[in-house]
Amino acid sequence: MLIMKLNSMNIKIFDDVLNNDLLNFIRKEMQLMRWEKGRSNQGVESFFNCTTTSYISHTFLFNIFLQKSSLPYKLLRSYVNCYPSGTEGEFHSDDGDYTFLFYPDEVEKNKGSTLFKDGTEIKYKTNRLLIFNARLLHKANKNLSDEMRHTIAWKTLK
Repeated sequence: MLIMKLNSMNIKIFDDVLNNDLLNFIRKEMQLMRWEKGRSNQGVESFFNCTTTSYISHTFLFNIFLQKSSLPYKLLRSYVNCYPSGTEGEFHSDDGDYTFLFYPDEVEKNKGSTLFKDGTEIKYKTNRLLIFNARLLHKANKNLSDEMRHTIAWKTLK
């Protein structure tokens, strides 16, 4: 597992956090999720999401991530976002204290990075986990691939 700390914003990056069996299970589960239209800050429906706070699998994943990161956070809520080809997010902050953001998709080319307001850009990479202060403004860059771009987010409290 690769761990990096970026700039003064203290964004933590963990690579290769799940084994292939668990990663494949999560991908399969996403195919069966009940998706709702998500709304941007401007009220535009440009992506889909599914609340996963009650999913045992997502609580299990969160506990794995806590163990790997040695962080003592408590789960507030979790969900999956799905951006179709050609869509992107808007700059926003999150609720809670810290955000755990996971990239589950197998194909990563042109999926759209995560961009922070200060210009820091984190490339979408399969099986990567970002942990950052929830107040940092960030967004999903445009998905230029022909596939959906999924991220799983856990909002946490210290």
